[in-house]
Amino acid sequence: MPVKIIELEAENIKRVKAVQIVPALNGLTIIGGDNNQGKTSVLDAIAWALGGDKYRPEAAQREGANTPPRL
Repeated sequence: MPVKIIELEAENIKRVKAVQIVPALNGLTIIGGDNNQGKTSVLDAIAWALGGDKYRPEAAQREGANTPPRL
């Protein structure tokens, strides 16, 4: 059974200040960027959202953020 992410909003998680993913109805969603831009942080946010606190990153809050991480 395929799993589709309808919408994801993440804020202050690891290297991500804020991101919103709205994938196309059909096709492939690509998360890309230069080194240290937060690609893995977005994947960690997706794992946390789908798997609960068991998959919460060890240092979840973005460095320098005044507000806690939010999914």
